[in-house]
Amino acid sequence: MQDNLSRSLKSPVMPFGEFLPALFRALDKECVRYCVLRNYEDFPTNNIGRDVDLLIHPFDLPGVNRALRSIQGIRIVGFTGRHYVASFFLAGVSAAYQARALQLDFDLSLTWKGLPYLPTDAVLKAVIPRHAGNTTFFVASPVHEAIISLLASLLVGGWLKEKYLPQIRQTFTDHSSEVIAILLPYFGLKSATQLVDSVTVCDRTRILGCVRSLRVSLALRNLLYKPIHSVLAIARHYGGELAIRYSPKMLHTICIFGLDVTDNTAIIDDLTPMLQSTAVVVEKRHLMPALSLGRQSRDIPPSTDIFEDAPRGWLASMTIATLLLIQEWMTQLAENVNLTLRIYDGCHHELSFNPKKYRYGGPKWFTRLIGKIFPSPDLWILLDDPANELQSSSQEFLSTEKLRLRDAYRFFVKARKRYIILDTGRPTASVAEEAYAAIIDTLELCTERQLKSRF
Repeated sequence: MQDNLSRSLKSPVMPFGEFLPALFRALDKECVRYCVLRNYEDFPTNNIGRDVDLLIHPFDLPGVNRALRSIQGIRIVGFTGRHYVASFFLAGVSAAYQARALQLDFDLSLTWKGLPYLPTDAVLKAVIPRHAGNTTFFVASPVHEAIISLLASLLVGGWLKEKYLPQIRQTFTDHSSEVIAILLPYFGLKSATQLVDSVTVCDRTRILGCVRSLRVSLALRNLLYKPIHSVLAIARHYGGELAIRYSPKMLHTICIFGLDVTDNTAIIDDLTPMLQSTAVVVEKRHLMPALSLGRQSRDIPPSTDIFEDAPRGWLASMTIATLLLIQEWMTQLAENVNLTLRIYDGCHHELSFNPKKYRYGGPKWFTRLIGKIFPSPDLWILLDDPANELQSSSQEFLSTEKLRLRDAYRFFVKARKRYIILDTGRPTASVAEEAYAAIIDTLELCTERQLKSRF
């Protein structure tokens, strides 16, 4: 089924100060036990961090999904989940300048390689209510917050997050005995004491030197006291990481293309800040137009026209077309670790209906075959030049050829499953708004299918 999208109205955006109270009310309604882990000092009016981090029980995740869906005006446009964290990407929230989306990270466990370093239940039982304006939410106790803020980067990543160190040091100094008592069952007395002493004196070299002993102690104590459970937990961790790393669901692709490539860049530049936080990574990929295959685009003067270059021989054309196909699939499969929204500036599918752009001189059946094998984006956005602008050219042949190509572009995109055709004769901001609306619709549809299979 083909979807021709057309939405021109600017999408409404809820201020962060309105969204946050609505989120906490929705979580309370679903009886989800939670606590905000960090960066809540300016709540509810401002978000210090890039996202919002909360801790919940794994069995409350379906309730979180229902709670987010119940908030009016919010659309879930991305989801990525591991056994220890689930991230939702919400469109319709303004938490940063120009951005219209927000990432919510729900930690499901506090673990390293599947082995817990702090029990979730203990943290949630010790939460403290915090009042901010007319909003009340729950945060972790100061000791738990300091331990989590330290170990989340030190134990898991092997590095120290400087922005949290002053507060961690103060808490460890004021509550050293309590911190050691909490760490003792998981790391042993020696490792726990060594870590607390290093943080208290704020010796960064000593703190980083604790990483190896902490990891070894945590692994040995788990394997000693819970051997079967620990082995299964480690196996589950690595199995989940492999599944996430190679899952095709972790990549959403949008192709923005048209006869005039200068329109693409302007639209994408407007879209990029608007789409921040709709995925873990929002990136732009510029496909080399290859006006002459095998010649670097930087060597081609801006005034060069696609109809002036003679086509290459059939062997060279077919060889380079094959290389483009291989490159496309390698790009599609590589760097697919996190949830990524990839916006392509142009597409090599043009080879099948605009071969002159590539100086292609091979058989047409080969371009049709290549076109069918190229990976297809989730959404096609065709930037359509108005016919009157194309006809205004003083060169009759050039105008006729461009009109023919315009029809070829439209015919091609209308055969795709999900597409939108945008008239570039209007202001760039208006075109970008329509493109944004179509992208959000597409991301929401893809995420809905993913969540249905998950919950």
